[in-house]
Amino acid sequence: MMMTTAMTGKMTAVIQKRRTANDFMLIASIVIISVLPYGRSQDFGYDGEKGPSHWGEQYNSCTGKHQSPININSLYVKKVSLPQLVFDGFDIVPKQVNITNNGHTVTVTVKSDHIPTISGGPLHGVYQYSQLHFHWGDNDTFGSEDMIDNHISPMELHMVFFKQEYKNAKTAQEHPDGLTVLAFFYEIAGRDNPNYQEFIELLGKVTASHNSATFRNPPSLKQLITHDVVHYYTYNGSLTTPPCSEVVTWIDFKEPIMLSHAQIEAFRALEDEEGHPLTHNFRSIQPLGDRVVLFNTDEILKVDVDLTKYSPPNPAGGGDSNELAEKETHETFSGHPFGSKQGKNGGSNCLMGSSSTVILPTLLASCLANSGI
Repeated sequence: MMMTTAMTGKMTAVIQKRRTANDFMLIASIVIISVLPYGRSQDFGYDGEKGPSHWGEQYNSCTGKHQSPININSLYVKKVSLPQLVFDGFDIVPKQVNITNNGHTVTVTVKSDHIPTISGGPLHGVYQYSQLHFHWGDNDTFGSEDMIDNHISPMELHMVFFKQEYKNAKTAQEHPDGLTVLAFFYEIAGRDNPNYQEFIELLGKVTASHNSATFRNPPSLKQLITHDVVHYYTYNGSLTTPPCSEVVTWIDFKEPIMLSHAQIEAFRALEDEEGHPLTHNFRSIQPLGDRVVLFNTDEILKVDVDLTKYSPPNPAGGGDSNELAEKETHETFSGHPFGSKQGKNGGSNCLMGSSSTVILPTLLASCLANSGI
């Protein structure tokens, strides 16, 4: 009996030791799994089980209420005159510009002593350039992500910037104001755009996924975008690819960039990670929800009138209401996109009674007349 007990004790010890070893291996496995990211932001596609309709299964943010892209209805936007956008370093040619096919799009990164930044407009703070990329469709009838009045462009450019105080784009995604994206739409022209000539040539060198090439004659960012940077739509939204973080201030410029059909067609020759033609890489329209889209324009007037300072003009010659209106009304001027002057912002508005409220020019006369000025 004692021998049996001893043997039983040894067997128990062996079992416990094995169980301890197995438990350790299980715990180690759990630890290893826990430090690995649950899915990668690159583990997505635009068709089938990896397509946009399945993104929310791995990335909860993709089912959020403030997602992008959206359809912008110009009849329901709020017209404003925001501070001038400041494009710093956009006209400086970088030391090196690289183009890379990452399997989902083609990205452009720069090496420069003066990294471009954007500030002003709807932004609070300075945002630093991270990269730019493109979204396109199978043919020239669709491809852009955001739409304006249900109009779809064949391709869209996204310039991604992160708020400088957050140090980098990854950390910036942890903050609601972490990123801004400058979006430009492309339309078809009858001839090639010379500013994109080398760009299109380099696409032929990065056909396969994860291939890169370097510009011989690097372009400045200013060369790649539109001239009119005064008229734009802006709203709060998300990244249009996983993880779909709702941390983006979108700035969609109204004036398109013109490329020929052949130039846009060159993008459709790129290949995805599985070696298939990357003929389309855009996300479908998301609900606007409770968001308000602003439209920045210089075609409005700001009214700066303090009604408590003035008495109604004397009909017998005590004052000229037109002259007084001229002194108290300031028009916001548009200037050169990369270094312009902006008009004076106002105080109380005679229509709304709030600071710096914008009104349409056709309402200005009525506004001043009703105020008794």
